Amino acid sequence: MFKSLCLILIITLSILAGSGYAQEEGHLHHSIQSRTGGEESVAKLSLDYFELRGDHGAAIEGDLSYGGDINKVAVEVVFERTAGQIEKNELWGVLSRAISAKWNFIAGIRHDFQLESTSRNWAAIGIVGETPYSLEMDAVFFIGKSGSTALRVEGEYDLKVTKKLSLAPRFELNFFGQNDEARGSGSGLSELELGVRLIYEVTQKFSPYAGVHYSREIGNAADFAREEGENVGLTVWVLGARLWF
Repeated sequence: MFKSLCLILIITLSILAGSGYAQEEGHLHHSIQSRTGGEESVAKLSLDYFELRGDHGAAIEGDLSYGGDINKVAVEVVFERTAGQIEKNELWGVLSRAISAKWNFIAGIRHDFQLESTSRNWAAIGIVGETPYSLEMDAVFFIGKSGSTALRVEGEYDLKVTKKLSLAPRFELNFFGQNDEARGSGSGLSELELGVRLIYEVTQKFSPYAGVHYSREIGNAADFAREEGENVGLTVWVLGARLWF
């Protein structure tokens, strides 16, 4: 049932992939979404989140891609530390193929570096792009060892306040097909992240921002956190910048 719902979501987003112009590079969530309008292969580096979170937290999310408008290869890094504890430490390797002007199909591998438990690998398949309502979306389905499954859905909307200033609300949902108490994840919806950032575009390649970030464990994951004496929800300030090369 969980696998079927994941595939339905990805197929639905694929159907929504419509034609239209590509966004300016500085507003893209992934470098694989960039379009040069030519056939030559180019390298692009995007740091979408490079930030401090609260007193003892930080986040880095970015990717390096190489290829043309249709096919690309990319390496992505996702790192999150909250209250001095590492929550995510991921390295991705993916192949990307454009299926429209605003959407890309991706397939590859995600490796999770774990400090307190065994590291693990996931096969990843999904879709990233922009809906007709200018909401940037990622939906990626993962299959791990012994048939373990997961789904990550992310969305962000860039709301223009002025020509240079924008407000960017964002959400992330993490689902798992099974309980894993050792890693603190529960079956179904396990993790929720919400945030909003006020971004000032100095140039298309550099945009500092400030905002607030909220994270919460849900369901069985929350129960596991309570058993360990940990908070299930946390709100922190963020201060950082977006970079594009």
